Amino acid sequence: MKNRLLRGSLAVLFATSVSHGADLPDGKATDYTKRENQKFAKMLDFNNKEDFEFAQKGFIATLDNPMIKDSEGKIVYNLAAFDFVKGDSVPDTTNPSLWRQSQLTRMHGLYKVTDKIYQIRGFDLSNMTLIEGKTGWIIIDPLISNETAAAGLKLANDKLGKRPVKALIYTHSHVDHFGGAAGVISEADAKSKKVQVIAPEGFMEEAVSENLYAGNAMGRRADYMYGRTLQNSPIGNLGTGLGPGTSLGTTGLIPPNKTITKTGEKLTVDGVEIVFQMAPGTEAPSEMLFYFPQMKALCLSEDATSTMHNLYTLRGAKVRSPNVWSNALNTTLDMFGSKADVSFASHHWPRWGNAKVVEHITKQRDMYKFINDQTLRLANQGYDAEEIAEKIRLPDTLAKEFYNRGYYGSLNHNVKATYQLYLGFYNGNPATLHKHPRTESAKRYISAMGGASKVLKLGRESFDKGDYRWTAELVNHLVYAEPNNKDARQLQAAALEQLGFQAESGPWRDVYLSGAAELRGRAPGEATPFVDTRTLPLAMLIDYTGLRLNPEKAAGKSMKIGLTLNNSKEKQTLELNNSVLHVRKAMPGDKYDATYAMSSADFGAVMGGMKSSTGSLSELVGMLDTFDQKFNLISPVEEKSGKSDHMASANAGN
Repeated sequence: MKNRLLRGSLAVLFATSVSHGADLPDGKATDYTKRENQKFAKMLDFNNKEDFEFAQKGFIATLDNPMIKDSEGKIVYNLAAFDFVKGDSVPDTTNPSLWRQSQLTRMHGLYKVTDKIYQIRGFDLSNMTLIEGKTGWIIIDPLISNETAAAGLKLANDKLGKRPVKALIYTHSHVDHFGGAAGVISEADAKSKKVQVIAPEGFMEEAVSENLYAGNAMGRRADYMYGRTLQNSPIGNLGTGLGPGTSLGTTGLIPPNKTITKTGEKLTVDGVEIVFQMAPGTEAPSEMLFYFPQMKALCLSEDATSTMHNLYTLRGAKVRSPNVWSNALNTTLDMFGSKADVSFASHHWPRWGNAKVVEHITKQRDMYKFINDQTLRLANQGYDAEEIAEKIRLPDTLAKEFYNRGYYGSLNHNVKATYQLYLGFYNGNPATLHKHPRTESAKRYISAMGGASKVLKLGRESFDKGDYRWTAELVNHLVYAEPNNKDARQLQAAALEQLGFQAESGPWRDVYLSGAAELRGRAPGEATPFVDTRTLPLAMLIDYTGLRLNPEKAAGKSMKIGLTLNNSKEKQTLELNNSVLHVRKAMPGDKYDATYAMSSADFGAVMGGMKSSTGSLSELVGMLDTFDQKFNLISPVEEKSGKSDHMASANAGN
């Protein structure tokens, strides 16, 4: 009898051990996910079609061929990529609120906003706005790529009459608002000031630095955030929530030749009056809004759109202050609230009628202030970021407005960002101050829980109960302790996929589904685009070179190099000490290990590994690390050298 019981127990144990991955859904929603998504249909008023009316209003035309290609015939953008979201039937594998937003953001073409103002929407992640001036176009935000910007301008010229571009305005320092500049103007015309290029104060430094210093890490994380390796489908990418996808064309930066420095500053550009409001530290470190008195039209840049925006972006960037953001919108209301008959932004669709304009800005202002104040209220009661994020709910007067839903940012991660802004990573509990790193901690968790089989059993039990958050967290320890454990990878992938299917935020959906895809063995895809180090200002280039300096290779080494760039009479001193690299103006009496004279571009090429050198400069380059553009995000980082990183990642921003 005892032997039969023992054999039966072993059989059950064996069956459990081999069935952790059996019958796991792949590309299908579980009943728990279906029920979770159905809650949104009950919570929000999907009969409200105002956004659809606004998004369709003023439509003039779109391209006959949806494929926008580069000069070599490669497709850089497909206007029809999200056509599958047409219709009223919402798949079980999508959050109905995000599905609704994707139906809106997929609309594309040339639209009339008001007299003399037009927009190209759906040709990229962002919008391009065209203002009809006295003699030509004033263009606001020329998209990410030259090809998409050029296609949009051509459509406008074909349908509205061809006009030269007389001015280009950058609202802020993210690449989806400047990257396609060369598609609508030439750098020569900007340098000669034949075309005015207008930007807010600090634009150049912020536009370059945000994508430079942490560019490799940011680019890798952006792969997940934008779902770059996912198929566009009801079980894949639905768009970003902020717009459809990001274009993959030629990206660059034409520097501004006119800088706006103060709120209330006025310009007349090609006969069009513009009043500016500075808004630094809101959605971007360098940002501005502006008003067109002749048209009674307000450009909100990216500070009031049809989504809760990011206070922290999942690709990684400096945290934004919700208080600063809210105060900026308060200033907008004070300056322009009683004057504007229409508002438009760098994403989404306009709003018409002063009452609608004011209501929208007011409720977005209050949303960001609510996040700021309530995060601090609960922090001052002793709760940490995770606890506060679980507690906070927007009041219905804010939460049930579709333009305040978390399609791009999310209330959960914005609360955590606000906590981080004020109080940092440490939650005050000494036990969390010096935790083991991920892999070492994972090994200890697995041992404490009784080994891999026990963790898999517990993970499958929580999955079968619909607790996908706990499954993902629990089994992630096993993935880090045993990266090649196939059962662990499959179970965690299944949990992440269900979380993705439930997500209202486009980036949350994409990061979950991207992680699931890689756990299932699907390759990360192509590397992200880069900014050439040959174009960087010297100070930024040295900062970037310094962060690549490997302290073990540089240990005990001291070096002083004299550097003269572009035939200048002014010599710079490049100095290495204590495994730290500096550049400064040469001082009398400086003694050098070597001196070099070359162009800025050649020096950038040497530092980036695109061009060889000799002597001390070559020795310095030999001390630099290269970065793997596709390092692991969902499992332990492999200890190996990466590919050449001679350029810094240019990410979509926002």
